[in-house]
Amino acid sequence: MSNENIIKICDKPLSISVYAVKDKSLHMHDAGMLEIIFCLTGTVKFSYAYEEFTLNAGEYVSVDRDAYYLHSDGYNMCASFYVDLMAFEEKYPNIKYQMFVCEGCRQTTMEYPTIYHDRLRGKLITLLKIILEGNAAENAERIGNITSSVVDLFVSHFDIVLFHSGKIEMNRDILARCQQIYAYLGKRFWEKVTLDDLASHLGLSGSYLSEFMLKWSIGFRRMLSYIRANRSEWFLINTDKTIVEISEECGFSDPQYYYKAFKEWYKCTPRQFRQKYVRHLDDSMVYYEPRVVRSIVDDLMVEHYINMFEE
Repeated sequence: MSNENIIKICDKPLSISVYAVKDKSLHMHDAGMLEIIFCLTGTVKFSYAYEEFTLNAGEYVSVDRDAYYLHSDGYNMCASFYVDLMAFEEKYPNIKYQMFVCEGCRQTTMEYPTIYHDRLRGKLITLLKIILEGNAAENAERIGNITSSVVDLFVSHFDIVLFHSGKIEMNRDILARCQQIYAYLGKRFWEKVTLDDLASHLGLSGSYLSEFMLKWSIGFRRMLSYIRANRSEWFLINTDKTIVEISEECGFSDPQYYYKAFKEWYKCTPRQFRQKYVRHLDDSMVYYEPRVVRSIVDDLMVEHYINMFEE
């Protein structure tokens, strides 16, 4: 993440930027960083994972490891929240390896809006409101608490486990077990990992674990193939390695298996993905001091709470 045009909020694990989009060049975050892109007014095209959809005013989307870019042909104003997840590692030991999907917009395959989308929108608007008041230092503890509650929402309701299972809620112990599994595989995705290795690590039998993963997630093989395909994004974007070399780097047994897995999850081939994303390197952004969106945020806050009252 570039520090240019990004404002750190006190000593908290939160930074923001306010900008207008024409073209935002290709971005990828390191593990442990979560960005939430909030469209304040106008419309913005958001592209990641070979998908593209429109963010309208009041809508938002999260992005962590995935490569993405933004585009707009009209007037817009956006704010990005950057949350340093590693500040919450003591509370959530596996957070570096967790992945999140939160598409707070109408163009999504998941149920929207849910009570958790509305809750998150309210927290984001409140954070902006407090910061724009110009006394962030006096409200540092409050900002820290709201940021922490945003992370809690992501861990409990926007983990990729829930996205893959098509749920918005899950028993806390079951979700925690699934998150343990993702973390174990995320740490070892390039190795030859077996179901028995994972079962031994968790102190479970292989048969029980296999049934558990099929019931509550997407099964051992598909989960591992997803993690490997997702990690391959970095190599496709940031290196000149061949598809065969990337396949080996990410732990696939052969390039055909990599090709099949990538196409399942991204609806395109690795080569098509590389060709689409690496060409989006032009950057036409205008960054602003956050105070310029104060009236827009006030209007969003009023609209948000009117909608909550009516419901």
